[in-house]
Amino acid sequence: MAAALLDTNVLFASASTRDVYHDRARQIVRGIDHGELPNAIITNYVAAVILNLAREKLGSQAANGLLDRLIEGEHFEIIHAPKVDFTAAQALFRRYDELSFVDATIAAYMERDGREYLYSFDSDFDAVSGLTRLETATNPFR
Repeated sequence: MAAALLDTNVLFASASTRDVYHDRARQIVRGIDHGELPNAIITNYVAAVILNLAREKLGSQAANGLLDRLIEGEHFEIIHAPKVDFTAAQALFRRYDELSFVDATIAAYMERDGREYLYSFDSDFDAVSGLTRLETATNPFR
């Protein structure tokens, strides 16, 4: 099945009405929810960051709503990145000054799993070859 990774900033922006990317993020998340966009893969690293960030910035209700969506949503899958991704992320983190360590784990997972597409508003990913960043509710498989 066609799938793309989902970055923290898309999930956060979808939940925060004050975020500059809120409308675009809601379109992406709704498209995933309704099966109009590829299924979303969220790494355990991203899940931890988004849930902590949402609780801190938006409150427990918003964080719990995000958790429910990720766990119960038919088109969302939280994967546990294996140790090999953590190891590969170290090299990516050292190579690309632009990437946070969590971003490096996303890139490492994508490289190992042969995934090309990532929904993200973070242009730092543009430095990583073989990764295509999507900023709108576009289905790259159509």
